[in-house]
Amino acid sequence: MFLYHVIIRNDDLGEYFSPAIVLKEGLNRKTATKWYGNSGNFFPDLTIRFRPANLPKWVDFNVAFGAGLEEYDIPHYRFPVFSDKILVFNRDIASDLFSYIEDIYDGGNGRIVEGLPSKEDLMKNYWASMNTLEEF
Repeated sequence: MFLYHVIIRNDDLGEYFSPAIVLKEGLNRKTATKWYGNSGNFFPDLTIRFRPANLPKWVDFNVAFGAGLEEYDIPHYRFPVFSDKILVFNRDIASDLFSYIEDIYDGGNGRIVEGLPSKEDLMKNYWASMNTLEEF
């Protein structure tokens, strides 16, 4: 199994990492691009409030980064699975959480989030969707 990471070339935003850097340092928080939203940290107050009490301390969205589990059609890096501390969350729930961020930029009028569950319910469901990579 591999982890996939999209290559984004946007020097103005500082989102590009040369292949030499990525190959030397690997996939980590420092070399991860903003292509992957950190859904668990979109609303930090809700993340903390609904965080399951029995989670290991290493589960920390402040240092987490994302990667894909399927190969992309666009340029990407491929890394072998290198840790047993990889979690998988439901992408649809993450997308719905991101809709609330988009709604803020749209003026907060609710058009984008109309019909979606509340942020609170989404965050509860997000945590409930968590699996280890092995369980997934």
